[in-house]
Amino acid sequence: MDAENPRGAAVEEGLVEQEQLLIRESIRLLSRGLAPEAAIREMLHLLSEMLGLNRGRVVLPEGGGLAIRVAYGLTREEIERGRYAPGEGITGRVMLSGETLIVQDIDDEPGYLARSVERASLPDETVSFIALPIMVDRVVAGVLGVHRLRSRPRQLRADLQILKTVAELIGQIFKIDQLIERRTASLREENQSLKAAIRQRQLAKPNWGIIGEAPQLVAALDQLEQVAATDATVMLLGESGTGKELFARALHLQSTRREQPFVKVNCAAIPETLFEAELFGHEKGAFTNAVQQRIGRFEQANGGTLFLDEIGDLPLPVQVKLLRVLQEKVVERLGGRGEIPVDVRIVAATHQDMMALVRAGRFRLDLYYRLNVIPIRLPALRERPGDIRLLVRHFLSQLNQRHQRNVAIAPAALSSLVSYPWPGNIRQLYNVCERIVLLSRSDEIDEATVDYVLVTEAQGQPLEVLAPPALPAAAPEPAAGAVRGYQPVGAGEREQIAAALLAHGGNKSRTAKALNLTLRQLTYRIQVLGIAIPPKNKV
Repeated sequence: MDAENPRGAAVEEGLVEQEQLLIRESIRLLSRGLAPEAAIREMLHLLSEMLGLNRGRVVLPEGGGLAIRVAYGLTREEIERGRYAPGEGITGRVMLSGETLIVQDIDDEPGYLARSVERASLPDETVSFIALPIMVDRVVAGVLGVHRLRSRPRQLRADLQILKTVAELIGQIFKIDQLIERRTASLREENQSLKAAIRQRQLAKPNWGIIGEAPQLVAALDQLEQVAATDATVMLLGESGTGKELFARALHLQSTRREQPFVKVNCAAIPETLFEAELFGHEKGAFTNAVQQRIGRFEQANGGTLFLDEIGDLPLPVQVKLLRVLQEKVVERLGGRGEIPVDVRIVAATHQDMMALVRAGRFRLDLYYRLNVIPIRLPALRERPGDIRLLVRHFLSQLNQRHQRNVAIAPAALSSLVSYPWPGNIRQLYNVCERIVLLSRSDEIDEATVDYVLVTEAQGQPLEVLAPPALPAAAPEPAAGAVRGYQPVGAGEREQIAAALLAHGGNKSRTAKALNLTLRQLTYRIQVLGIAIPPKNKV
């Protein structure tokens, strides 16, 4: 065949050499470390100059739609006009479907909008348009588009092959840029955490194992330090899981009683019939099965601190005897006849509204006044979101040692933990961190792992926990006390959610608001329906 048409063979050979040169030059661009936009613009330049595939443009998600971000052979005005709604035109269809589209003649295709480049500015002959998806980790990240003259000698199949190769190289540029940005963000976050840790140490003020910098927490620690040297009774108020025992121990360690015992009593865990014996002790034979003498918690804590946790669960009969001990500083064992002097500092704690218990007749007012000398309120974790990052890093360090792991957390994954409401406070956060460490399959905890754990965690919570603090402005206000109800997952939601994610540039929080879902409900649907999340605009 070459002997019959030597000129055609020579042309084909020249085109192959140009194709190989273009690939080599494109790979060289990747190795030069150019900025992403500069590298892609040079690749589009090579397509135009060497292969005649003109007016190349790369379209990326932007502001809920699509826009030309990098181009060669287009004017500034043409680039500005290159904006499309989701699914609009040839470019929008490729972005949604992930399939290559070829327009053989732009004059015969209604879907070709000619929005960016006007037809009058193109050659007066048959012009084709080719649009290919740019993939990053099997997700459509953008669209590569070029103009092509139908009359050119090179076969369309060969042009498509080279365009696919270039699209793959552009996808690699995006991926490398994303990896660099994630690593940079991780280093920046780590640097900020180290600076915060240094600042905390420079304060030269012991925190007694209490992690955090929130103003509410610092105020509580200041109160604690102010009264530590006294013998005043302290009442720790706050939700379950806010660290009341840690605060009680910190108070003891700062007091003059630090060398003496610290004794804890969980009032919610003791049967009512055993309360008196538990607190005050008993003599041998005082009741059935009392086979030997036993000293109570007050005597055990003599000279030190007695921590009465969940004091609101103390039975009324025991409240009377406790009031007498606090007033007279003596105890009498069950079955005993003599009074035993005790020197004990009381620290009480509760998550309940004590005055409500008093009004309901379940707690003595005189005992409440005796215990509530120095009330200190401990903030809930959702009131100090800035401390969640410090706590997570602290817990990960502990858990890595405990479980022989060496995992770090990605910035996006850490942001998911910060945005969770944490109804169980620090105790719940620690348990979730442990679950994440054990479930992580690599040395970096990613957002998908955290979202999976948080979705399963939220499913075990009351429905109120899943509702956001406020609905978006466009949604109707719910009736007083109402919460967002359960919404079953339907297969028909897939396209709607995918389109909304694309429209909001992959931002799940804005997508959830647009669909009137909570972030947890949206994340659950994404996982159940297998919806790919379009990457946020990186170039």
